[in-house]
Amino acid sequence: MAARMEAPRTIEPWIIHGPLARSRTEPAGAVSPAWLRDLEERVIAGADFWTIADDLRIEGLHQGDRENGETSPIAFVELVYELLRISIRTGALASGTPLIEAEIGDALAVSRTPVREAMQRLSADGLLSRRKRGWEVRKLDMIQIRESYEVRMALEGFATAQAAIRASDAQVAEIVAATRSRASLGFEDVAQRLTTNRELHGLIFAASGNERLIELIKRNMQYYFAHRFAQFVSREEAALFQRQHELIADALAARDPREAESVAREHVKSTYLAFEKFYKLL
Repeated sequence: MAARMEAPRTIEPWIIHGPLARSRTEPAGAVSPAWLRDLEERVIAGADFWTIADDLRIEGLHQGDRENGETSPIAFVELVYELLRISIRTGALASGTPLIEAEIGDALAVSRTPVREAMQRLSADGLLSRRKRGWEVRKLDMIQIRESYEVRMALEGFATAQAAIRASDAQVAEIVAATRSRASLGFEDVAQRLTTNRELHGLIFAASGNERLIELIKRNMQYYFAHRFAQFVSREEAALFQRQHELIADALAARDPREAESVAREHVKSTYLAFEKFYKLL
């Protein structure tokens, strides 16, 4: 009698099956520290780089981050790096702006060493380029931006598919709640739309349970003029982005990685097409 053949096992193409420590499904750093959230809020609210640098020097923020009554030191290089990175991403430091290490060090009351290290990291991120005296905010190159968005389509789509498989029920519920909450925001509330958009995507990526993937996504999410771009987005485009967020949340709730990845890719593509129109006006 012929041996009975077993039906082939269904293999998910988005993950490698096997033991995964529970702590790995909730990557460290999913929630930004208080000092970083404060920087983001100041810049998104419209404060310019030099004003914030002056405030930080007076406040002595780099001496420690206070949260829940506790104080922990902030590395100078992290402070310089994050302030410059956020300022560039939001357009507070425009394309072509010259950056002199000594001037930035004086503004923040730090030595040139952490400033130089921060500049090198920003250069590796593709946000700065060398000039005769120091650095400058890298000029926009639409080809490079398109390539970056294509990489984002792959990485963020994959992460969203993983989230559909690996996210805990609590994580899915949090993502669904955050998505619904964004629907109540007014179109004119640009700062809140920016902040909640970042937080929502952070929740989705964290639910993928893959710290290396999350780090790669962060590196490829460096973009210019976030605040100005958000102001340029039309009501129709904002509604489309929200609808795509809702479809992603639905796919995660349904544990459907194929649909989750498809909508996530389409969402990144839609964002690029809107940015492409914005770029032509710069």
